[in-house]
Amino acid sequence: MNILYSRLFEIQLLHDFFKDGISQSLSLTPDSSTHHLLKNGRMLTRSLPKGMIVLFRAEENLTDPETPLQVPCRFRFFINSSNPSFLHTITDWDTPVKEFKTGSFFHFKNNPANASSNPTTPETLGYQILDGLRPKDLLEQVKLSTHPASVIFRLRDEAGNLISSGKDSDGNPLPLDLPLSPDDLEIFSLRVDLKDKADGIYSLELRSQTDTETLFYKAYFFSSDAIGNTSMGIMEISYVSSPARLYGEMEYYALKLKRKATRWTYIIVNQNKKLNLGTNQLSIRDRGNPLGTPYGIYTFQQDGGAPHPDIRVNNAETVIFKSQVPIPFFESPKLNLELRRTPGNRVLYANLPNPLRNGIAKTDGGEAFSEIFVFI
Repeated sequence: MNILYSRLFEIQLLHDFFKDGISQSLSLTPDSSTHHLLKNGRMLTRSLPKGMIVLFRAEENLTDPETPLQVPCRFRFFINSSNPSFLHTITDWDTPVKEFKTGSFFHFKNNPANASSNPTTPETLGYQILDGLRPKDLLEQVKLSTHPASVIFRLRDEAGNLISSGKDSDGNPLPLDLPLSPDDLEIFSLRVDLKDKADGIYSLELRSQTDTETLFYKAYFFSSDAIGNTSMGIMEISYVSSPARLYGEMEYYALKLKRKATRWTYIIVNQNKKLNLGTNQLSIRDRGNPLGTPYGIYTFQQDGGAPHPDIRVNNAETVIFKSQVPIPFFESPKLNLELRRTPGNRVLYANLPNPLRNGIAKTDGGEAFSEIFVFI
């Protein structure tokens, strides 16, 4: 008897920072509910160069499953990285509604109506940034700057429905609008017990006593899986009754990450103090790019005077140049940026260094910039 498997769906892990477009540090691990779902449906997961594939044990016609699953159902995979600090540095995580911060947790999700059976045009998974991953038995302590005497505590599920945050000492559900008072240190203790609820997104909200103002809001992914504690996010593939796609054509999904772009800021340090920055003019010239790189031709403007009136490094004078537009991070370095001096039209530095890929970009006025120190 032959054991036959057919392909259910494939997930591609992509990142346009890398030359081949494949994210080199991401991996997927099923959560406990998905582990049981795969086992009950006689399914396997296999790694691919671009990501992962899910297979189901099929009848001889290679279409019908031996052990069919029922819809609705969903597969969840924790997202891990072998080098998370590097990945965060090179990736533009921000969304129009939320910025990435330390401790953020990502939730990627498909739209069943947009499923693609074409490997060259996979469905791009949408995502949101959550405030973190939390255990299902949680104590959150909050101190508010407005110092209210009391608040209303509300807990909502992923659909936005109000649910009880736990039970009282008699085993009765707590009110959906739970009044809270602070302790002597003006700290509100938010207790959440979701042990009898499914893993998923839940939000915590504190409203003013008059219910006219939101004083605190956090959206977390609550999970009982210990493996989630080291994960940067979770990915969800859902199947519904309509459109009915489970066990139909193989589906392709893509988790697509975008490279970050920052304003490159060169801090030229007159270390040897042999150059008179008042009489010798410095400039940065872009001589273009080799074929096959994503960079443009960039113009750098001097920021401040020469020497800079406020910034010195090791008591040495500096001249500062900033790119007019943000420049993307890419696996291949940006070449042909020259530091030049006039008079004499002399090249002081033929290939200026790029920002460190594992460095942390800073923010000025809401815009990211990278500092590069060049000593002359």
